[in-house]
Order: sequence, then structure tokens, then C-alpha cells
Amino acid sequence: MRDLMRIAFLNVLRNRRRTILTLSSIVVGYMALACFGGFIEFSFVGLRETMIRTQLGHVQIHRAGYNQGHIAEPTKYMIENPDRLEKMLSKIDGVEVVTQRLSFSGLATVGNNSVNVEVMGIDPRKNESFADFETLIDGRQIRRTESDTGVAGAELLKGMGAEIGDWVTLVVSSVDGLINAVDFRIVGSVQTGSQDFDEVFVKIPLKLAQRARDTQSVEEIVVLLEKTENLPQVFSLIEERLAEEDEGHEMSIWSDIAPYYHRVVALYSGLFEVFTVIVGVVVMFSVANTVMMSVFERTPEIGALRAIGASRNRILAMFLLEGFVLGAIGALLGAIGAWLATGFVDAFGGIAVPPPPGMSRGYQARFLLGPEVMGLATGVTMLAAVVSSIYPAVAAARLNIVAALDHA
Repeated sequence: MRDLMRIAFLNVLRNRRRTILTLSSIVVGYMALACFGGFIEFSFVGLRETMIRTQLGHVQIHRAGYNQGHIAEPTKYMIENPDRLEKMLSKIDGVEVVTQRLSFSGLATVGNNSVNVEVMGIDPRKNESFADFETLIDGRQIRRTESDTGVAGAELLKGMGAEIGDWVTLVVSSVDGLINAVDFRIVGSVQTGSQDFDEVFVKIPLKLAQRARDTQSVEEIVVLLEKTENLPQVFSLIEERLAEEDEGHEMSIWSDIAPYYHRVVALYSGLFEVFTVIVGVVVMFSVANTVMMSVFERTPEIGALRAIGASRNRILAMFLLEGFVLGAIGALLGAIGAWLATGFVDAFGGIAVPPPPGMSRGYQARFLLGPEVMGLATGVTMLAAVVSSIYPAVAAARLNIVAALDHA
């Protein structure tokens, strides 16, 4: 086998011009596949972290039955003793922040303009951890000691005709069904990345939200982890701790409540699959042409090898290995090229990408070349090179010895 590999390598170098052209197409295809895969992986990670750190957290804890019944009866599924849960969850290894939230709908009025809004009552002391991925357009975030200020989505402020410093009257329904109103001053305009969310999003201190709803309870406990990769292990620890303490709560991980993320993943994954097939076909035609030309040029040689006793399987293996060598060299050079391209893009701060559909801001894209992306690009390249060598190799193995020798 070692001799056949050496022979295959030397045969690949026979016609260097043709080999260089073939390797060029393989390298370009590999780089395109790896970089496109890296771009998609970067987009997935960025979207995931944005949704986790602006809206969802890694884990949300609610009263049992919340997911099925909170829309019809929201007040029935409030958490009445959130401080105890927060302290308990904060002690779990891998947990970065545990915070309380109270979310509800209301009517916000500025001057003569009134719009429906989605209000999120947050703990200002822990807001920084959930504002890392927000883009502050104007003003500032809510300060830790403030109780009558708020931050709103940039699109919402445009729709209301409001500015930083304006006072907003928020009219809501209390937990007892009574109409209640509170006032807060707008101190910041932000973009969360989701255009739909930015059109209705208002963030106010939790105490103010509880006063508006006339309650001391909260809707949910949100847990933010140090690393998203640790979610399975930490989720199990949270589940065990809740089972030990009580049985009146249920948990949801971020992916269970992020339908938009899954739609984006499905769309991009479909595009990547189509692109992978195209790259594979290009590599197959390139390698097949090279190996077929090699068979045609070496027909007398094949006849001589068969005449001195070389088996059909040996001829078959020889040409298949040539395809394998072309694929291996092309994959190696392609991987080097992909890493160089990634370094080049990083050096210039990324590639400016306009806002995707449904998003309110663009971003600087990079290539995230992880093991999965590089493994897929290598696998597709190698498989395409070997598969495309099968027909020429079979044709070479089936050559008639006399006809092959006469070909000279």
C-alpha cells in the first residue's frame, strides 16, 4: 500500500501544469466552503448570544403550568417568593447572574401620542449583564439607584415621537384587574437586534413595574451562565436543586423559546447545503477530468503493467489513490488558505453585513473556523475527489491488454 501511495504521488506530479490547475480549483472550492461555513457559524453564535443576553437568558424559571396557561391567566402563575429562588440559584457553579423579571403589556403615552408597548421590569443592579449585546443609540442605561427611569427601543421612540428626557405615562392593568398608571423618564434609546422587539420594547426598574401591577411577585427568574457551552451541565444542576427545594416550578432553556433563531438556522443551513453540493460537484468534475486525462495518456503504461502481471484491482487502486492524493493536497492547501483568509478579515475588523430580515442593525462578520466547519470542508473535498476518480479508475482497470499496448 505504501508503494502504491508513493507511485500515486509521483504520478500526480507528472503533469505539473494540469495538477496545479486542478489543485487551484480544489483549493478555491475548499476555501469558499470553509469561509462560508465559518460565516454562518459566526452568524449563529452572534444571533444566539444576542437573544440570550438581551431577552431570554440561558434558563427561565416559572411557576408550574406557566407555559400552558399564562396567556389566559397571567396572574395565576406569578412567583411569589422570588428572593429565595434567586439566592439558591446564585450559588450553583457556572451561573453568572440570576435576576427577576416582570413583563406585561401596557399603553404608553407621550404628549398626545399613545402606543401599545411590551414592558420588561428588570433589576437595575444586574442590568449590565443583559445589556452587553444591546446597542445604545442615544442616552444611557438605567442606573442602579434609579426607580423612575426607563429605556425604550429606538424604533418605538421614533413611532411615539419621543426623545431622551421625555416623561412617559404608562397605563396598565393591575393583577386585580384595576387600571393603574405610573410615570417614568426616558434616559436611553437602544437596539436589541430584533426590529419587531425594538418597536414595542420598554425596560423599567422592577420596583416600578411591580408598583404598576400592584404586586410584589415576579413573572420569571432568569439565569445567565458564564458560558453557553456549559448549559447542559448547569441545567441539570438547576433541575436537581429545584427538585430538592420544591416542586412548584418549571424551567425552559433559551432554545425552547426562540422560534426566530430556529427559522434563521433552518434558512442558513439550507443555503449552506446547496452551496456544499455545488462545491462538491465542481471538485468532482475537476478531479475526474484530471484523472481521465491521466488514464488516456498512460494507456500504454497500463497495458504494460497488466502484461507483466499487475491485477485489475492494483490498477484500480493506483488511480483511486491519485484522486485521494489530489484531494488531500487540495484540502491541506485549502485549509491553510482559509486560515489566512480568516486572519486577513480579522485584521480589517470583519466584513460589514447589512441588517438581515427582521433585524434592526447590521454587524461586522468574521469567519468562525471551528472543527465542525473544517471537518465538513475536508470531508466534502476528499469524498468528491475519491468518488470522481472511480469511473476513470474502473475504465483503466478494464482496458484490454493488447489494445492498450497497441495504443502506443
